[in-house]
Amino acid sequence: MKLPSEVIIHDTTLREGEQTPGVVFRPEDKLEIARMLDKVGIQQIEAGFPAASQGEREALRRLVKEGLNAKIFGFARAVKSDIDEVIKCDTFGLVLSFPPSDMHLKYKLRMTREQYLERAVELVEYAKAHGLYITYSAEDSTRTDLEFLKKVFRSVIDAGCDRARIVDTLGCIHPTAMRFLVRQVKEALPPGTPIEVHCHNDHGLGLANSLAALEEGASVISSVVNGLGERAGVTPTEEVILALHNLYGYTTFRTEHLYELCKLVERVSNIKIHPAKPVSGSNIFAHVSGVHQHAVIVNPVTYEPYPPELVGQRRRLVIGKLSGRHAIKAKLEELGVKVSDELLTKITEAVKAASEERKSALSDEEFLRLVDLVVKEHGNQ
Repeated sequence: MKLPSEVIIHDTTLREGEQTPGVVFRPEDKLEIARMLDKVGIQQIEAGFPAASQGEREALRRLVKEGLNAKIFGFARAVKSDIDEVIKCDTFGLVLSFPPSDMHLKYKLRMTREQYLERAVELVEYAKAHGLYITYSAEDSTRTDLEFLKKVFRSVIDAGCDRARIVDTLGCIHPTAMRFLVRQVKEALPPGTPIEVHCHNDHGLGLANSLAALEEGASVISSVVNGLGERAGVTPTEEVILALHNLYGYTTFRTEHLYELCKLVERVSNIKIHPAKPVSGSNIFAHVSGVHQHAVIVNPVTYEPYPPELVGQRRRLVIGKLSGRHAIKAKLEELGVKVSDELLTKITEAVKAASEERKSALSDEEFLRLVDLVVKEHGNQ
């Protein structure tokens, strides 16, 4: 397995993320998210679809003028007027989306393969003449006839396209097949041609497919913060970065800002993060079992795959029915409360009873109130 020297994250939260049902970003929202993406070290931002609205055009222009380190891309369909709107925004790059699968040719585009190729080459040449870096996004790649897909990519690269994007639009490929597909496309293109993957998560394999593509030679991963996007969403940016850091040794991203990034997108999108969500979920560094809590107090490596500080999170001991004396003592010390061993036992018993009665854990405030009641009843023995 020969990995690329650099992996580029092409984040599309501001375009694909806005295709999540109910999500609308205003220009100022996009600017706030883009600044945070830049803070993390994301190299490229697919910032919107300027042909869609005045707000999209305004957002792209403002992002271009912001002077971020990240390069800004605009999205366009295979329509000259769409490309013109990207050109007017003065972006670094263009993501040109044009689906070559027979299903799209027949039912959506109503054109032959020959007509498709002719338009694809014409539009790439047009965009390149205006100085844009071009990513050719072959929507529905994973359901496209393989030989035709390779022909499409070869044709547009020969016409001046800079990068080939394999798109698993319906999340219907699996990692073994993704490796095969990337290998086939790589062999069909001139040596050194960058390959990007954009993986939807309909079968829960977005991240796995992205990493499989990386292992086979793709060097660009398209992703979305919090896994937002159409239907089941897209490979989550924060999970890609964590995997690159912990499992593949890529340490260029500022992982300590990932939690802050995820919470920002949660607030702006109004799409809540699941408690068990990797990187950003509220439960992933919360320890409930007394056995786990004791071990983590002694040494966190026993039950944490990486320190919470790595992603900007913090460890929590959840005080409730399963907590033991060690966890209760640690929580008391955290809150600045000192008690005798005998009173510690009484508090532990009271916590277990209260948690079981209410069928939930106790917040710090509730825990302190319970401690106060136990102390008043039994004295600071």
